[in-house]
Amino acid sequence: MSEAPERVRVFVALWPDAATADALAALTELAAPPSARRMRPDTLHMTLAFVGDIETARLPGVLSAGDAVAWPAFDMTVDRLALWSHNHILWAGLAHVPDALVDLSSALGHALNARGIALPDRPFMPHVTLARKADSLSGSGAIEPIDWHVDRGVLVRSMRTASGACYRVLKQWGSAG
Repeated sequence: MSEAPERVRVFVALWPDAATADALAALTELAAPPSARRMRPDTLHMTLAFVGDIETARLPGVLSAGDAVAWPAFDMTVDRLALWSHNHILWAGLAHVPDALVDLSSALGHALNARGIALPDRPFMPHVTLARKADSLSGSGAIEPIDWHVDRGVLVRSMRTASGACYRVLKQWGSAG
C-alpha cells in the first residue's frame, strides 16, 4: 500500500503593512458582533488566489506562477463593510477597485492556470475577512477609509489548529521582497 502524497493548503495574497493591519484590526473590533469569531490581526489579508489543498510536489508550480507575475506597487482604499449572510462572513472591501489590482489578480490566475493549477471559476471579489460566524452588520456599512499601499504579494501556507488557522509566509514578491 502506498502512502498518500503530502499536501499543503496555500493561497496567494496581499499582506498589509503593520499600520494597515492595525487599522483593519481596529475596524474588526468596532464592527464584529460579540458572537463572531474575529480574525487575529496577524492573519488579516486580501486573497488574490486561493489555491487550496495541493500535493507538496505541485508547490514549485505555484511559486513559478508568482515569479512570472509583475508585482506593481499601487494604492487602494478599504472603505466599505459588508456581511455575506449565506456564510456569516463580515468583510471589508473597496468601493473603487484599482485597475492594478484587477490586472494582478487576472495575471496570477492565468499564470497558475498555465501551470495546471486551476482556480474556481468565479469573479474576483477583493475583500479582507474580518470575522467569521457573524450574524449581523450594524450601521450602513460605511467606514472611515483605510489607505493601503500595496507593495508585495505573498504565498502563504495555512495550517489548521485548535485555535484557528495559523499562517506561514513561504515566499514574498514585489518591491518589499
